[in-house]
Amino acid sequence: MQETHSKIFFSKNNVNPLDDSTKPVIITDNFSTPENIGHIIRLAANVGALKVVVLRSENLRKSKIKKTAGTAIDHIPLVFSETDRLQDHIPEDYTFTALETAEGAKNIFNTSLPDKLALVLGNEKYGISDEMLKLCNLKVYIPMPGTVKSMNVTHAASVCLFEWLRQHS
Repeated sequence: MQETHSKIFFSKNNVNPLDDSTKPVIITDNFSTPENIGHIIRLAANVGALKVVVLRSENLRKSKIKKTAGTAIDHIPLVFSETDRLQDHIPEDYTFTALETAEGAKNIFNTSLPDKLALVLGNEKYGISDEMLKLCNLKVYIPMPGTVKSMNVTHAASVCLFEWLRQHS
């Protein structure tokens, strides 16, 4: 039987880590589900993100976040912040990019994503707040040709981050 364990696979198929100066930052805006934050932390560890910044979700159970994130919680800095302090946690030369079906959004697969990505993800039901959308220099969406036109925020983040990785690897 063939061995399929990921640690063994990646030890044989080297994937170079990202340069610290271009690692993406992931920003969650008012998530209502601790498990989604945990999944974002795990995804951040998958792509080698610089950090995850959590806005307006400080009352969520940290134990559920930690349980869902698993060992990734020990590898990705996690910052809980107020929106007015967000700039303190994002390097100056990063481009705030909204993953949202908002006015002026561009198809993610036809758009060059910035080298220094600060990815903004919105609330599971209401999306990115107007306050955060105003901070974003770029808005992208994922085309969905099927009958369902919504996607779990963590799945959408995966599509976006791996598209960014594809473009910048």
